[in-house]
Amino acid sequence: MDGSFKKLRDELLQVIDEAATIESVSECPCSELQDKILQNRFNLVVVGQFKRGKTTFINALLGTDLLPTAVVPLTSIVTVIEYGRDIEVKVLFNNGTEKRVPPEELSEYVTEKGNPRNEKDVAEVIIKYPSEYLKDGVRLIDTPGVGSVYQHNTDVAYEYLPRSDATVFLISVDQPLSKAEVDFLRDVREYADRIFFLQNKADYLSPEDLKESMEFIRSTLVSEVGFDSPELYPVSAKLCLEGKLSGNEDKLKKSNMGLFEERL
Repeated sequence: MDGSFKKLRDELLQVIDEAATIESVSECPCSELQDKILQNRFNLVVVGQFKRGKTTFINALLGTDLLPTAVVPLTSIVTVIEYGRDIEVKVLFNNGTEKRVPPEELSEYVTEKGNPRNEKDVAEVIIKYPSEYLKDGVRLIDTPGVGSVYQHNTDVAYEYLPRSDATVFLISVDQPLSKAEVDFLRDVREYADRIFFLQNKADYLSPEDLKESMEFIRSTLVSEVGFDSPELYPVSAKLCLEGKLSGNEDKLKKSNMGLFEERL
């Protein structure tokens, strides 16, 4: 470990330790912060309205069809993907118990079809996966869709924003920005400096229409939401995933995901 990094890390741990003595006043999640620093974790939280392509985006980053997609909103289940030498799925329940399940049974716990209205009382699902993308401590956190018919889905997304190191907010060309999305973003403006906006399904539009759509989104984020200079990237998660699965460099290039991944 680089000496200067270790020094800064130790100094930060000392500050957090001192803050813990006044935790009741500062409401600082000190233990969580200490654990995060010691384990060198980077939480990348993925947020967006239903059908914006959040799951496909995460699968594209990993280069595999790991998470199930659905034609109806997923339940209010947070899915955390972190590095592991072998694929492992652990389901955590609200009563404090946990259960390991085969990867092919994941949809039985995180989709509305397999777990309607979360009747199985799942709190969170943790997946370990041998991806180079996750090897340096990156954790991908898939939150339920905001603005769905399930209010708790939006509430869960609110809860995870303060715990993120970076947040990806998926927007789609289908409906550039809905009222539910604008309302949500107004409420989380304090985290603006760590939010990246991705306009997904960019390949659906012509270059001219895409430019117009992006100008509208950027203008709305500034004038209606209050962001100063939002970072907006046009991407196609579907093309990226297909390109990685098939080794098709042309699809990877057209997906435009490379530029965002470099920035991240």
